[in-house]
Amino acid sequence: MEEKDVLKFWEERKIYEKVKQKNKDKPKFFFLDGPPYATGYIHMGTALNKILKDFYIRYFRMIGFNVWDQPGFDTHGLPIEIKVEKKLGFKNKRDIEKFGVENFIEECRNFATQFLDVMTNQFKQLGVWMDWKNPYLTLTNEYIESAWFTFKKGFEKGLLYKGEYPVHFCPRCQTVLAYNEIEYTKLTDPSIYVKFKIRGKENEFLLIWTTTPWTLPDNVAIMVNPKAIYVKVKVDNEVYILAKDLLEDLTKKFEWKNYEILEEFEGKKLEFVEYKHPFEDLLKFKIKRFVVLSEQFVSLEEGTGLVHSAPGHGKEDFQVGLKYNLKVLNNIKDDGTFNENVPFVEGIFAKDADRKIIEVLKERNALLKEEKVVHDYPICWRCESPLLLITKPQWFFKVTQFREELIKQNEKINWIPEWVKQRFKNWLESLGDWPISRQRYWGIPLPIWICKKCGNVKVIGSIDELPEKPKDLHKPYIDKIKLKCEKCGQKMERIPDVLDVWFDSGVAPWASLGYPKKKEPFESLWPVKLVIEGPDQIRGWWNSMAITGYITFGRIPFENVIFHGFVLDAHGKKMSKSLGNVVDPFDVAKKYGVDGLRFFFLSKDPSKDYYFKWEDMKEIQRSLNILKNVFRFVDEYVENKGNPNELLIEDKWIISKLNSLIKEVRLNFEWFSGYKALKKIEEFWLEDVSRFYIRLIRDRVWPLYKGKDKESAFYALYRIVEALLKLIAPALPFTSEIYYQKLKEKFGFEKESIHLEDFPEVNESEIDEKLEEKMKVVRKIIEACYLLRQKSKIKLRWPLRRLILSKNEALEEISVEFSEILKKACNVKEVEYVEKIPKNVEFIENEIGIVGIDTKIDEKL
Repeated sequence: MEEKDVLKFWEERKIYEKVKQKNKDKPKFFFLDGPPYATGYIHMGTALNKILKDFYIRYFRMIGFNVWDQPGFDTHGLPIEIKVEKKLGFKNKRDIEKFGVENFIEECRNFATQFLDVMTNQFKQLGVWMDWKNPYLTLTNEYIESAWFTFKKGFEKGLLYKGEYPVHFCPRCQTVLAYNEIEYTKLTDPSIYVKFKIRGKENEFLLIWTTTPWTLPDNVAIMVNPKAIYVKVKVDNEVYILAKDLLEDLTKKFEWKNYEILEEFEGKKLEFVEYKHPFEDLLKFKIKRFVVLSEQFVSLEEGTGLVHSAPGHGKEDFQVGLKYNLKVLNNIKDDGTFNENVPFVEGIFAKDADRKIIEVLKERNALLKEEKVVHDYPICWRCESPLLLITKPQWFFKVTQFREELIKQNEKINWIPEWVKQRFKNWLESLGDWPISRQRYWGIPLPIWICKKCGNVKVIGSIDELPEKPKDLHKPYIDKIKLKCEKCGQKMERIPDVLDVWFDSGVAPWASLGYPKKKEPFESLWPVKLVIEGPDQIRGWWNSMAITGYITFGRIPFENVIFHGFVLDAHGKKMSKSLGNVVDPFDVAKKYGVDGLRFFFLSKDPSKDYYFKWEDMKEIQRSLNILKNVFRFVDEYVENKGNPNELLIEDKWIISKLNSLIKEVRLNFEWFSGYKALKKIEEFWLEDVSRFYIRLIRDRVWPLYKGKDKESAFYALYRIVEALLKLIAPALPFTSEIYYQKLKEKFGFEKESIHLEDFPEVNESEIDEKLEEKMKVVRKIIEACYLLRQKSKIKLRWPLRRLILSKNEALEEISVEFSEILKKACNVKEVEYVEKIPKNVEFIENEIGIVGIDTKIDEKL
């Protein structure tokens, strides 16, 4: 029987279904699968994630839980849209409109679901048991309704508002992005120092520094620190105002050999000082510009101590702008180009306009210095275009209103490992209000209808609230539904936006269950007991679940979180096609078996990144081969279940160790430390069973051996194998099934499959801690003996006369009680217990005392 035969066996015998049936009346355990996109073949990261989930799900099934194991798939959002645009050769939204929104939606739907069967089959090949026939998909009407239910809850609680606030905008995708959809990359940008002439002064300038020249046309103020000391510095015929703390650095940068400090004063003296914009006569709008104060947002670590402020392009600028009632300018169009209000760069993409803006500053003698800076710059998480921070009307959830409550509730979540709790807390502390609307097509439509006449707003929470029931709730079908305004009787139309795709997965704890339309299974499952995901979900899925959970139910909807790292190459680099370092999980499985791949993932601390090395797989193969050899040994030499009535001391010891192992394994799983449990199981089969116990009892199970103690060895080996098969089943479902079936007839295993068995229970009465401690000493003596033989170049097969132990309390007891074991393991005729080690005897002194061997070999031996 091979792994492929096991898959066939499970399928034909419907073993998964029988396991579900067996546990249907047991206590419920709500495991929630974080939904991946079904847009391609699975990679090492997806394999890790699902295998880790399967490991815990299998364990909880085996200890008697009815585990909710529904898989999920994300099906909306920019990731899908961009791939479809690429497939169709589209460059922007105009191409989509020309193609037709309905056609585009159907293309997205097909693309989002085309790999569902492929991925499902691949997960099955990895031994992942989930309810694959009933996955939750975020594109179904039922799921969308649940999302609308939460959205309306937010509206009813006064958490939804429409406002203008600087948001990151992707000019390529032509939509805003939330904080968790932003990635950063290193970009080289201009770093410039610009002179702003003070009104009413001949040659006096405010000196600012910026790395975003494209925002200068929308400048409305300059911020200074009210408590900092500023100086007026005369250089040749011009006077510059800058922070005193930065003067020394700036004089070197500008190579000012001769300068004169005319005056020192506090920043607050500059408040409301008016200045002239270098582009004042080039812009098609007129505003008054002046100095404002901000202790919080003006740094004295870099720059000049004066900060160019454009409230339309900066969150800090916007906050200060509210205080001073500053004009919020945004002269950037949806395609990222300047509009007609800035004629000298009209039609030019914002960041591309940097060069032209700098040239105009030079022409107007407003540029003091130009440099280059390499800095972290925000890019779109899907198309990787540089983002623009602009102010646009958007719909927001007022997360800042309940942020502190989320931080408090985070303390009650069991994060594994514990330090992730602080990381999530740090993230929560940084949360602003959530811009929830997206100017895209393929997503859950915002259920907001607005009256064209009186502006009345109505939020819909289910299909039942609509005057007609569309077959599909997506654009453009939903847009055809008009409502009658309850205030003025006129027509209400839906706003064209869709929801941030993170809202989709955020509502999964109840939307996946069809709540609130269906009360069950939600009411008997809630809340989520366990989620398992990687580090990117701190700002992703865990974040959106926490927010939507609080909006809907006033609580974070999950209780336990297992955090896992990324799968990297052998050098710690991210796997990518461009680097040529991608490892296909099925290439690993082909060479080392699916269980080999599973063991690689499950035997390591999941909170750390996985460095994939082929050498590690060879080590895993060696370990798993030893496990299989244990099963083969038992299959070949053990004739029956044996007899427990006359156990020898080594048999009692291994049964005690087995029960201690079961106890420790259960405890580790209880703490969600499955990898520790698996390492303990591996240590047991390697060190305790294969390298020690089987060596001790090999002669007792030999076919020609007729001693009465043969049956007690059979019994101990039966107990080991029966428990080991169950212990490894969650991690190694194929290996456990193969050898369960192989040994089934011999040992009378009653279940059709190992996976219908319960997890082993500990028998406390069989644990003998004193015996286990004594056997530790015995094994140290044997190790010392092996080292002495190695040192003397005498192989173990050569018998020696004496093993000699120095006199101490521990060794005295050992020398008597375990003499037969020591003789056999060390291949000596006698074990002597002496006051003093004789001369001419090789010995080792360690923590248990002095161990020696008589290396003299004569004919009698």
